[in-house]
Amino acid sequence: MNFVLKILGVIILIIGLSLTFKPDLFSKLPTLITGYQMIEKRVKWGALIGFGLFLIFFTDWTSWRLIVSGLLFGLTAGIIIARLTGFVLDGFFTGQLWWLLIEFTVAILFGYLYFKMIKSGFSFKI
Repeated sequence: MNFVLKILGVIILIIGLSLTFKPDLFSKLPTLITGYQMIEKRVKWGALIGFGLFLIFFTDWTSWRLIVSGLLFGLTAGIIIARLTGFVLDGFFTGQLWWLLIEFTVAILFGYLYFKMIKSGFSFKI
């Protein structure tokens, strides 16, 4: 079962990356769209990237707290990857940089909670 989830994760990751690079694959984008808006179109596909990463790298399905924190960390990492891709393809915008810093902060928080739960044997208390 774990192998099937990893294969599914690779497929979802490839789909997410494809849609991040070409967000108008399924829908027609308006002709007058700014770089800022284009990055926002790319970021929504970051959730697929993050879910794929989660399925590839997550292995312990025993604790729902660990699953949720790992999923949230993966989703945030996927959104960060999509936003950075947007920076490379569409340009650098200060407003997008603020979103990126917020997402990095959230990813650090979720990563800390995830690794704290692993280290403490799943008895983490907030």
